[in-house]
This record gives sequence, structure tokens and C-alpha cells, in this order.
Amino acid sequence: MSQTIRFMESLGSKPAFGKVSAADYANAVGSLEVGDEERQALLDRNVAALGDLLGGRPAMACMVWAPDQEPMRKEDDQSDTEQPVEEESPATE
Repeated sequence: MSQTIRFMESLGSKPAFGKVSAADYANAVGSLEVGDEERQALLDRNVAALGDLLGGRPAMACMVWAPDQEPMRKEDDQSDTEQPVEEESPATE
């Protein structure tokens, strides 16, 4: 994992870090062993540039299927119509 990603991960795990001074943030970024472009993007807090430099996706989506809205599987749809109906045989006495 790149140092830039680790740094951003540490920022996210420590909410108090968002309240540091600009000088402290610049010192933290300056201590990273990253390229000049990544360093500048971090200093500028340029999310789009960081995404491009790190090979991120331009857009992401997250979906959650609610249990009552689960799509019907193809096997379930066919199982009702394709099962042979067993007839009761007349009892022999």
C-alpha cells in the first residue's frame, strides 16, 4: 500500500487530526516519502488529482438489497412450473 493511502487512512481513523493547524498538516505531508505530484495534491487537498495519481475510479456506487426486495433467481422462477406433479395412486385393498 502506498504511503499516500496509509496517510489518508490515518487521517480518517483520527478525526481530531482534521483540527490540526495548516503548518502541522504540511509537516506531516512533508515527512512522507512520496512523489512531488502526490505531495502537492495532498497539500492542496485536491481529491481529484490524488484519485488520478493513485489510479482511483472516477465514480463509485454502493447498493444494498433489502431482504424483501431481493431479486428472484432464475431457478426459483422455473422450479414452480417444471416440477412434475405426483398423483396419488388409488389405494389397493
